[in-house]
Amino acid sequence: MKLWEKSTQVNKDIERFTVGRDREMDIYLAKHDVMGSMAHIIMLESIGLLTKEELQLLLTELRKIYAIVERGEFVIEEGIEDVHSQVELMLTRSLGDIGKKIHSGRSRNDQVLLDLKLFTRTQIKEIGEATEQL
Repeated sequence: MKLWEKSTQVNKDIERFTVGRDREMDIYLAKHDVMGSMAHIIMLESIGLLTKEELQLLLTELRKIYAIVERGEFVIEEGIEDVHSQVELMLTRSLGDIGKKIHSGRSRNDQVLLDLKLFTRTQIKEIGEATEQL
């Protein structure tokens, strides 16, 4: 499923060069994407866009996905465009339409930016800890 698919034909070499490894790289962002989704749904519940029950169901499932990521078992399935789509797919498989609510009020750019910021922060912390040991 490509969210941004166009009706025009795309040169496969160009597509591989520009986005060919996006799904592979997104695996590194999966943990951060799940954490961002957890924070976002807590906010959605606080403003009344999710019920307390929906929040708890979503948090439970997101914790399961986080555990899958931590075990190194998270994969972005063939035909799924990116980490955001994979997480939503996993939630909708488990929870139906409730899973689709995680993106309410949040653009794709918001998700990408948050994932990258959290990833970068984690990497900086790890580098700092490693250099302290030198």
